[in-house]
Amino acid sequence: MLGAWRRLVASDGRVRIEALAGEVGWSRQHLAARFRAQVGLSPKVVARIARLHRAVTLLTSPTPPPWSAVAQLRGYADQAHLNRDFRALTGSTPAEYVPTRPLPFTVVGSR
Repeated sequence: MLGAWRRLVASDGRVRIEALAGEVGWSRQHLAARFRAQVGLSPKVVARIARLHRAVTLLTSPTPPPWSAVAQLRGYADQAHLNRDFRALTGSTPAEYVPTRPLPFTVVGSR
């Protein structure tokens, strides 16, 4: 199970669950049941969390790209899918979440 977890996280949640099940020699349903029993979440939910974590890393960077670019870079079909996952997993939209994070800044010319 640790191998499946690592693969999900290392792929930023982009590995297909069917492919992951095949790698460990189980059916998709068996993998999901074993994973949920040991981790407490389904592999699909862990994949969504891993993908969203990488998106948040970009959104909160000092110079974040546009949300549509973040969605594309992190494997979402479009920005609407990023927004849906964001709300489902955090309870807020990216626009509501990002302003609540401290924004890094540099004071130019200060001594």
